[in-house]
Amino acid sequence: MKSEVKMSGTRLQITRVFEAPRAMVFAYWTQVEKLQQWAGCKDATKVEIQADLRPGGSFTQKMQIAGQGEYTFSGTYEEIIDLRRIVYTAIMGSAAIRVTIEFFDEGEGTKVVVTQEGFPDPKLGHIVSLGMNESFEKLDELLAVVQNN
Repeated sequence: MKSEVKMSGTRLQITRVFEAPRAMVFAYWTQVEKLQQWAGCKDATKVEIQADLRPGGSFTQKMQIAGQGEYTFSGTYEEIIDLRRIVYTAIMGSAAIRVTIEFFDEGEGTKVVVTQEGFPDPKLGHIVSLGMNESFEKLDELLAVVQNN
């Protein structure tokens, strides 16, 4: 399934159904070694993530992007509810973006709804939506391989 993307003002929402159980999908968002396998746009040649996954904990994601150099963003986790929700604030340049990721059972799969609020302009929201969709494509492929092994 492709992602459903909605951009409205400073708010971006991306919804996608992954063909994997919620516990597995949640693990790929909350275990650094798994997250590094799929996070980042398709041109990311290397992704390094450091994270203290707890409310009040911080994270840094550093990506090497082919032809563009290094891009780093960081943030702080506000809420983590096992198998249900992750909330954090990400600092992207001078913008503080509040991100809420929700996980729902959808048949035998998992619906993930990512809501990001606080974009200073639609251009940044559009760039982020492209990168997230490319990441989600990689996650789809990874989950299919894991389930077939």
